[in-house]
Amino acid sequence: MKKSRLGEMYHRFHSMNNKYGFVHHLTTKGGFFRKEIGTGKRVLDLGSRDGTLASLLVDSNKVTCLDIDFEGLNLCREKTKAEVVWHDLNDPLPFRDAEFDVVLLSDVLEHVIMNDQLVQECYRVLRDGGIFLGSTPNAYFWSNRIKMLLGIDLIRYIDPTHVRHFSLDSLRDLIGGVFSLIEILPYGRHRLARVLPRIFASDFMWKALKKGGPR
Repeated sequence: MKKSRLGEMYHRFHSMNNKYGFVHHLTTKGGFFRKEIGTGKRVLDLGSRDGTLASLLVDSNKVTCLDIDFEGLNLCREKTKAEVVWHDLNDPLPFRDAEFDVVLLSDVLEHVIMNDQLVQECYRVLRDGGIFLGSTPNAYFWSNRIKMLLGIDLIRYIDPTHVRHFSLDSLRDLIGGVFSLIEILPYGRHRLARVLPRIFASDFMWKALKKGGPR
C-alpha cells in the first residue's frame, strides 16, 4: 500500500477527532446492515477506516475493506483480519465486474467528489441481485436549516471533510439513477423522524438492489 496527501489528511482528521473505533449510530446502523447482509456473502466495505463496522461482519462473511487512510487500514487489518485495499474513492474501483454480493457505503458518499461515478462503480462490482447498502447524514435536518439561516458554515459545523450535502430527494435521485428497487429509511431521535423525514430525520439509510444488465 502507499500513502497520499489526501490519505494523510484523513489520518490526521481521524486521529485528532477520535474517529478510530467510532461509527456514528453504530448500534442502529450496524444492526440494520447485519440483518440485510446475513451470512456467507462477499462484502465490500468502502471507506472502512479502522474496520469498526466491518468487525461486525467478518465472522460470517468474506469482507474486503477499502479506504484511503493508510494508517486506518493497518488498524483495520489488525482488528478484522479482512483483506484491505488502499484506494481513492474518487477513482474507479479496482475490482472485477460482479465480484461482490454486497457493497456497503456507510457515511462515505458525502466525502466523495465523484459520487455519481462511485455509485455507478458500486453497481458494476455487484453481481445481479446484489445489495447496495449505505447511510448518509441529512444535511437539511431541522437544526442544520436554522444554522444555515444564521449564516453558519454548515460544512465546518458538521464535518470539514464533507464535499457534498444530501437531502432525501437528492439521495434518492442519485441512487435511483443507477439502481432499482430502492428503499430509504429515515433515522433520528426526533419523534417525527419517520413522519416528516426531510426535516426531522438526522440520517438516511438505504438498501438498493442490482437487477438486470449494465447501466
